[in-house]
Amino acid sequence: MKTRYRNVVAALAFTLSGAAFAAPITIATDATFPPFESIDANGKLVGYDVELMQAICEEAKLDCNIIAAAWEGMIPGLIARKYDALISQLTVTEARKKTVAFSDVYQIPSFRFVARKDAGLTLTPEGLKGKVIAVQTGTPMDAYITKNYTGSTIKRYSSGSEPYLELRAGRADVHLSYEAQIIHSFTSRDEGKDFELVGPTLTGKDAPEFGEGVAIAVRKANTELVGKINEGLAAVRANGRQAALDAKYFGAE
Repeated sequence: MKTRYRNVVAALAFTLSGAAFAAPITIATDATFPPFESIDANGKLVGYDVELMQAICEEAKLDCNIIAAAWEGMIPGLIARKYDALISQLTVTEARKKTVAFSDVYQIPSFRFVARKDAGLTLTPEGLKGKVIAVQTGTPMDAYITKNYTGSTIKRYSSGSEPYLELRAGRADVHLSYEAQIIHSFTSRDEGKDFELVGPTLTGKDAPEFGEGVAIAVRKANTELVGKINEGLAAVRANGRQAALDAKYFGAE
């Protein structure tokens, strides 16, 4: 009788464990940040992070539903169980580690300033004193500028695309963002032909605000989901699917 009871309990525990992933996993992303995540002309979510997450879910056998969400509400929404995970070029920082768990790092981004070609700016705190710097609010760029450029006017925007409108309109002198995003969204397009990347390439090695790399965020208590995501990420690295996405979006070999 005891053996039969133990078997029933074990079977029930296995079933309940598997049930955590029986329903779709809701994954939020900020769809204003191409080439990583955006909405195409047909209303479809597209981009590097979107395709990477789809591949991870396939390899880990997770039923995933990726949705667009406002950047500022993503981490609060994750904590409030509105979402199960976030993928949106989220940098791993000590501050964020206090509130969420992260998967393994899947990319190391670089950050650059962009300004008008004839601006002649000196990209130091003293050189940008009195100038207007545009950043997306709540990002590593915002944290870095806020800490270091205290003599500048900082304009913060809720989406990743708004700062480019401000540059073109002359309402901002310079913008700091992910290098790949600046090139894809602005300088490689007609509307950005009068602008260029300026200043040094910055990474987490240059300032802690830029973090350790980007990863997928999950609630701290959901260690099983973190494990499944890492399992899928390891698979897409091993089978070449991530390398193919790197080549597709960034021209990497």
